[in-house]
Amino acid sequence: MSNYIHIENLSFSYPGASCQIFSNLNLSIYDGTTVFTGANGSGKTTLASLIAGQAEPSCGRVRCSGSVVIQDQVFIEISTEDLINIYDGSKENGELMSKLEITDDMIMNPDHLSGGEKKRLQLLACLSSHPEIIILDEPTNHLDQKNKEIMISTLNSLDIIKIIITHDRDSADRLSSRTIIFEKEGDSPSVLYDIPLPLSLSLDELKRRKDSLFKEYSKVQSDINYLKGKSQRLSEKSSSMEKKLSKANIDKKDHSAKAKIDGARLTSKDRSLSDQKRRIESLESHKQKELDGMVRPKMKKEGLSIKASSGYLKEIFFPSTIIERGDFILSIPDVIIREGDKIGITGDNGAGKTVFINALIERIKELGKEDLLLYVAQEYSKDDEVRILSEFDSLNDQEKAEILSDMYRLSSDPSFLLERNISPSPGELKKLDFAISKQKGRRIIIMDEITNHLDIKAIMIMEDMLKNSDCTLILVSHDKAFLDSITNRRFEIIRKGNTSCLNVLN
Repeated sequence: MSNYIHIENLSFSYPGASCQIFSNLNLSIYDGTTVFTGANGSGKTTLASLIAGQAEPSCGRVRCSGSVVIQDQVFIEISTEDLINIYDGSKENGELMSKLEITDDMIMNPDHLSGGEKKRLQLLACLSSHPEIIILDEPTNHLDQKNKEIMISTLNSLDIIKIIITHDRDSADRLSSRTIIFEKEGDSPSVLYDIPLPLSLSLDELKRRKDSLFKEYSKVQSDINYLKGKSQRLSEKSSSMEKKLSKANIDKKDHSAKAKIDGARLTSKDRSLSDQKRRIESLESHKQKELDGMVRPKMKKEGLSIKASSGYLKEIFFPSTIIERGDFILSIPDVIIREGDKIGITGDNGAGKTVFINALIERIKELGKEDLLLYVAQEYSKDDEVRILSEFDSLNDQEKAEILSDMYRLSSDPSFLLERNISPSPGELKKLDFAISKQKGRRIIIMDEITNHLDIKAIMIMEDMLKNSDCTLILVSHDKAFLDSITNRRFEIIRKGNTSCLNVLN
């Protein structure tokens, strides 16, 4: 019998909250992989918690065919229970260790592992209890290509229900042909779009559906407006006709004029106008009922643009050099970056991508072009948070309004900037830093793993903006779809042992 998840008439809101996350939700999921995606705060993780039994619905129910485990975004530790499960002597767990390339030494010394190795170990721990259902929250986030390949291959080999919460289009497309897109507007419950396509195609399909609904809604609205106008014109014409057929201003002895009016009335000219008006009003009423039965499309303003600021930049010449960091060596050949280049930089974790970026930033400073540079870091410290929020506070009201608008267009709720009752998430801080820097105007943009912590809507908006920008771009990313869409040049850093080399591919 196939595994299943049945969600029936489920409603949920957090205690003390005034709005519902879900209302009368019905959904079924069976063996295979289903991708959950959508903006931050749209309910993806909440629904995962409800499926796993970590939260209780306000009403309705969730039925699952077997045990459920969740792989969280952050690796914490390998517990005693995990060790017992991993070494239960089963053939399945032995095969899992082999597929995930996990050794006994890695299990016993997790603190010495890289981020990608910890992700693989975390997946082993989750699967070692032989669950029928696994939910993975951003399993490929921060992973280099090698670790992604291991994770994807392992997940595709599993004959269980897999729910993957992700914004990684390339990995999602290789894992699943079913996507559920979550959308939430204001205090309204989340709306789920269940599309039987891989993530990339699902995003296109949802846009097509929304565009079609908008056109259909606009057409009916236009028909109503036309009928209202026609009805008004008929009313005016009928009123004019009534005045012409009135005997009020005719002399009592003018029998000829009275006869003409009686003749006109007998020909039903006035009744004809009234009949037309009634038919038009009936059709208008029918169209209005049709419109009332339609869901009004919400066309949220999205999208940003960024143009290169003034300032001369023909090219950046980075002379060949060798950078040493302890035992690690990075070899860099002569590199020329020309104005308007859009360069993607790839390489495994630890290969030296950030080392090269830091050296490039120093070179830009040496050339006196620092004022043309916009740099968005991969991660932010508490000090960075304080600095960025202070920068926002120092802006005038008009500048703040522009920042709030940009944040909204990047699918954020910018209220945290006004209330300050909670710290911004890493994704919100990254968007805010970019929005503030964007306002200053730049010609060179360097971004280190820009898609980390961003939801799918923000990634798509950022991608479209950078693709259409005339700025010089240097983008470090493991997000293949993101780089393929934007860049026209590619650098790759390959590490062997303690030595890495930057290769200019084109």
